[in-house]
Amino acid sequence: MGDPMKIHVPKWAQEEFWNEPLEGTMEFWAFRFIPKCGIGDLIEFFFDDKKVAEATVAMIEAPGLSHCDSTGRFRHRWKVFWRPETFKDLRD
Repeated sequence: MGDPMKIHVPKWAQEEFWNEPLEGTMEFWAFRFIPKCGIGDLIEFFFDDKKVAEATVAMIEAPGLSHCDSTGRFRHRWKVFWRPETFKDLRD
């Protein structure tokens, strides 16, 4: 296991970030470049430099294999997936 991957969630995505994924799906974060993490690594999510959540990497997917089910976006990005059961809401 490496160092935690830190994801600074942009303001435009913060409200939507808390929406529950569709039943039977995994959440992901998309990247332009190969992510610097591995399966089993911790992901830490930050809003305005405050840690608000964490999850464990379940899968890394190369571009072109899938896209966001609800928006159709991110087909041409690397994706880091986590399973909902590993997600921890750390808001006060």
